[in-house]
Amino acid sequence: MTIPIQADVQLPELTFFHSGGRSRGRRASWLPALLAALSLALTVLVVPVTATAAEGDVGVQGPSHTGTGTPTGTKRQTNALWFNDGIWWGNLWDTASSDFHIFRFNAATSSWVNTGVTTETRSNTHHDVLWDGTTLYVASYRFVNDGLPSEPNFPTTMRRYSYNSSTKTYSLLTSRNIHNRKVETMSIDKDSSGRVWATWQQDNRIYLNVTATDGTTWGTPFPHPASLGTVSVDDNSALIAFGPGKMGVMWSRQLGDANDGMYWSSHVDGAASTTWTTPVAAVKGLRSGDDHMNLKWLDSSTDRVFAAIKTSFTSASQPLIQLLAFNGTTWSAHTIATVAECPNRVIVMLDESTQRVRTFATYPKPSGTTNAGVCTSSGGAIYEKSTPLDNISFTTAKTARIVDADQYVHNVTSTKQNLNSTARGTANSGLLLLADVNATSRYWHFYDPSGGAGGGGDTTETITLTATADSYVSSGATGTNFGTSTTLRSDNSPVEATYLKFDLSPYAGRTLVSARLLLRSGGNGSTGTQNVKLVASDSWTEGGITYTNRPAVGTSIGSLGQTTTNTSYSVPLAASALTGDLGQQLSLGVDANGSDGLELNSKEAGSTAAPKLVLTLQK
Repeated sequence: MTIPIQADVQLPELTFFHSGGRSRGRRASWLPALLAALSLALTVLVVPVTATAAEGDVGVQGPSHTGTGTPTGTKRQTNALWFNDGIWWGNLWDTASSDFHIFRFNAATSSWVNTGVTTETRSNTHHDVLWDGTTLYVASYRFVNDGLPSEPNFPTTMRRYSYNSSTKTYSLLTSRNIHNRKVETMSIDKDSSGRVWATWQQDNRIYLNVTATDGTTWGTPFPHPASLGTVSVDDNSALIAFGPGKMGVMWSRQLGDANDGMYWSSHVDGAASTTWTTPVAAVKGLRSGDDHMNLKWLDSSTDRVFAAIKTSFTSASQPLIQLLAFNGTTWSAHTIATVAECPNRVIVMLDESTQRVRTFATYPKPSGTTNAGVCTSSGGAIYEKSTPLDNISFTTAKTARIVDADQYVHNVTSTKQNLNSTARGTANSGLLLLADVNATSRYWHFYDPSGGAGGGGDTTETITLTATADSYVSSGATGTNFGTSTTLRSDNSPVEATYLKFDLSPYAGRTLVSARLLLRSGGNGSTGTQNVKLVASDSWTEGGITYTNRPAVGTSIGSLGQTTTNTSYSVPLAASALTGDLGQQLSLGVDANGSDGLELNSKEAGSTAAPKLVLTLQK
């Protein structure tokens, strides 16, 4: 494993100074170290040395966090990492200066570089970090232990930072108080209007606060208006922007009655701050919830939200961690691991490149390590379980990501961003996880530049196909063919429907993991819903199809909600419905529920805007 040298390690010869302390390089490498230091300007160079990994180790031991407790958080509402400008970054404790700094991850050496930019001067604080593509937000709060009430007179702050891509440096913009309480957990997110939201539990109520559209001026904290927002002292909440144009809050409710569970409520961007939908239970029933939750939103074209949660069940066969999936209307629950598997502290990440849901949690340590197989709340090892987005099904198979052979690892964290996506500035990010070894006060991390999706050893291949034929038909011109048009249309009055054809003949016998349809809107959007449906007949042609001879459309396998002009959308499709078309032609129809008419680009508009089908197949 690679262990970065800390500022207090005594090595001879070369010493270089900076505002946060000093760091010493190795005797034989003073010239490269000096050049590196000069190129990094005011940053602190972290020089890696190679150490022999203990047998059974997985991942890399990182910097010390002596002087602060559980810096990666506890209940998984918070995130410590972000991906920006082709670089992973982290909010980590600096032992030399005894405060939290922005660290840059050096992928080449799998080590952390301290930039010297302070994010919090108080020890024993927890943080939630948000990168929105332009600005970095770091929310910081003093925390109470599990089951204790919040305490007044402890400022919770949010600092905002700009980023200079030329120098690859962050600069503080503002620092403002969100509220004045010590709380167990808190999370933040930003809506489409520029307002930043925060949520936490206070006085046995779920509380919220929100900024003005400047993203920095906070209002007055207020409790969620619903009576179901009354909770126990051991409950917590988390936020997620989803959409388009909404903010969602999830919270646990553990009062020992029939209304216990995990609850969900949403707010439309731009509405009054206290206007939230009536809460609905994502799961409901005694012991069905606990105060651990981690939320992700799939992408800008859907309302699909995923929550990794912990339950309070105690029987071996019952689920202890679950994935809750929201399709825009209803929630469904899927077991990630049972009580018998002894999981804890789960997070969820969405890999858009492979269309997989990836979960990471603490499980008992593997054989060959100290305390192997021991089920304890003190920690264990970090494992991954993953599943296709459109066919959620977890097994007991899992893959080790962070293992310290001698000590317990716990409290894995990562980023709010989706992996390998353009959402919130992410692109070809790979995978970076950060965790904590409390016994040695060390960060540990796992990095895979390829992303390493699969979780159970699956190897997949993603294929993008452009439509071989596309056209639309209209009840207002029943005999007209629109095959040469640069636009496609779907509407309910007059009835207009789009037809698409894709060649799947090379993929006979393959296993389809996931599928999605890429569409780009044209000169107008729609407030209605567009339905993607199977078309049984492939006999139609681009130059011959009309409303009169159009083939019938069948079962809906995906939908596209509210849209705007000149925007690209990714529509998840039910993979199981397409399996039978592998090895032959696939025809799809797109029709509408609304009457405001959506215009899409056809393949005649150019290769960039053309309709595409993205398939993830097992190799």
